[in-house]
Amino acid sequence: MTKFLLLLFPFLVWGNQIKIEHAMIKPLGKMIQTNAQITQLSDQKQEIVSRLSGHVEAYYVQAGQMVKKGDKVVLIESIALAKLTADYLALKQQIKPALGQANTTRKLYKKGLASKNQLSTHLITLETLRSQKNALSSQLQTLDIDADKLTKATDKFILYAHADGVVGKILVSLHSNVDAQSTLMTLVQQSGYYAIAFLSLNDAMKVTKETKAWVHIADKNYPTHFVQLLPNIDRKTQRAKVLFAIENNPLNLLLGTFTEIDISLAPTQDIIVIKKSALTLFKGEWVVFVKKEHEEEAHHDEKSDHNDDKEKVKHEEHEEVPYEARVIEVIAYVGNDVAIKGLKVEEEYVSNGVYFVKSMILKSSLGEHGH
Repeated sequence: MTKFLLLLFPFLVWGNQIKIEHAMIKPLGKMIQTNAQITQLSDQKQEIVSRLSGHVEAYYVQAGQMVKKGDKVVLIESIALAKLTADYLALKQQIKPALGQANTTRKLYKKGLASKNQLSTHLITLETLRSQKNALSSQLQTLDIDADKLTKATDKFILYAHADGVVGKILVSLHSNVDAQSTLMTLVQQSGYYAIAFLSLNDAMKVTKETKAWVHIADKNYPTHFVQLLPNIDRKTQRAKVLFAIENNPLNLLLGTFTEIDISLAPTQDIIVIKKSALTLFKGEWVVFVKKEHEEEAHHDEKSDHNDDKEKVKHEEHEEVPYEARVIEVIAYVGNDVAIKGLKVEEEYVSNGVYFVKSMILKSSLGEHGH
């Protein structure tokens, strides 16, 4: 009895590490594995552009850095901006006397002391100055500069991130001169990743909106869904390109990375599926651990009370691990799942903590052998 308790104790400790699930039926088609490339759509790769000619004075970020919308990214000194702000302030000052002159002429006109042509001339001058001021104000606004807050001319122009993302590449070195519309850096949004799968023409034509696929990225499998068959054949591989959207929003993927993707093609059939984590090699065969069937219990109840204590202890030692290995046949790997033969629908199996169960079975087996 003491031996039984000692063997059972570690199993009880590890018990909360063990997860039980039920074998499920899922539709599965012909599984193919092929290469895929991680990418994003064009509207998810943004460029930060200077918008003014000038001199790159400072970068507030570096390649690979995460930025939020509105964060400062670069400082530019621009003679064009200095002239733009100076002209705006000059027009603002010119409008004051022009407005006064127009008001004075209007009063004189009402009294018959000024002609209509004189009044029209002053009004046209005032509206011209206002129009020029408004045009400059609009230009400054496109540069994220609030013209109403300007008190003096400035040549300092700060560019801000216009979306959340990661700085991809800095394309212009510090202290370089740039022209208007020069691309200074790229900004990659950390969402909406896609995988371009490279398929034979025959397989590509079988892909539909119901097609399921799983892309492998850094030891993880992400489910994807079909987006479209791209119109051009890849020139290097001479294979068709199929675009899949990666689900569950993985972060910080490296664009351009080549990896593998599993695709389930029609027609599909129902098949038993379990978690891949349940698989383990045991005595040279793929197995999963299932609850042990206690066929001996009914027979044990029918035994007479003349059984001695030694036989009871032997029976308890035999029942110390409530799981047994079930040999299964692997049909196909399906993302984080695996299609198999050897289990029944809804049959319970160990999906997590397989190592603990395997260790306990091996220890129990050694103990029985020694006994």
